[in-house]
Amino acid sequence: MATKSATQMANLYGMKSSVAFNKVLVNCGLLVDTNAGYCLADSLKNLGLVAVIDYSYFLPNGIKATKKKAVWTEKGQEYIRQRLGRIGIVPPSEQLDLFKTTSNA
Repeated sequence: MATKSATQMANLYGMKSSVAFNKVLVNCGLLVDTNAGYCLADSLKNLGLVAVIDYSYFLPNGIKATKKKAVWTEKGQEYIRQRLGRIGIVPPSEQLDLFKTTSNA
């Protein structure tokens, strides 16, 4: 398992956007919504849940630029999975298939 962006995490949980996913994390107390974006709650800082990486992109004029972005580490992904699981939010891939037949009839 590698690091995942908020968009990748949203997709994992079947949510339409990183904003929707981050709002769930705000409601759970994992993130704080600030004017500048979302930040990890103070009580969770320095636990190794997120990492900051550089990523490159191109401006409309073709010049290459670099930004920093936070990504969820493997430890952070597991923390989210456990925390959201406690309130019944699990990735679709982990949900029980109630429509599967258990008999061979």
